[in-house]
Amino acid sequence: MITVLLILMNILAIDSSGSLLSLTLKLDDKISNFSDQQQSRASQIILSSIDALLSKSKIEVNDLDAIVFNKGPASFTGTRVAASVCQAIGYTQNISVIGISSLSLMAFVYYLKSKYSNITCIRKAYSNKFYVGHFEIDNSKYETIKPVYLCNANNLKFDKINHYVSDSWEKIMPALDSDQLKDISYFDEEVQLNSEILLEYAEKYCNFKEPFNLKKTFPDYANHI
Repeated sequence: MITVLLILMNILAIDSSGSLLSLTLKLDDKISNFSDQQQSRASQIILSSIDALLSKSKIEVNDLDAIVFNKGPASFTGTRVAASVCQAIGYTQNISVIGISSLSLMAFVYYLKSKYSNITCIRKAYSNKFYVGHFEIDNSKYETIKPVYLCNANNLKFDKINHYVSDSWEKIMPALDSDQLKDISYFDEEVQLNSEILLEYAEKYCNFKEPFNLKKTFPDYANHI
């Protein structure tokens, strides 16, 4: 269980896991954003974009207290770019860097929409494999019921307690028995992740007191694109 008492901090949130390079800077209680649709250019513009966002807010990189980023599973290239930048800044400045699972963020977005507490997220990995994460959420806690795991579509298990969210039902359905989802709460919704969601999640559930820890910056990859 994670509960966090947050004080005013300078936090940079980075999401380059999808088609959008998204940056959010929280300077005490002021929020600034940057986004760029050309994800293929993320590796070329991410450093200059961070610099521009910091300059606009009239702070230097050494004024940051923490960084959070979407660590995937997601695009290989986008996830690697964000992780590399966060590792470099976190190590040189010795500040907290926290990678947040894209499955945790999916569950968080759906919780905000639905207020359902028991949520299972299923995300496409590669071939016939899917990442699965089970979460229990409310306004004061966010628990991972068990670590995110990888399985084939025909090995997915469903129950009546959880609410299921996925970006890939059209790929999952053909592998299931016709009655496998009978009386199961499942939702086919487009879950748009970005740095603002990252920041909101981090302020609720992350602990920024620890110094830089390389293990917390390792990315999770999905499709190698």
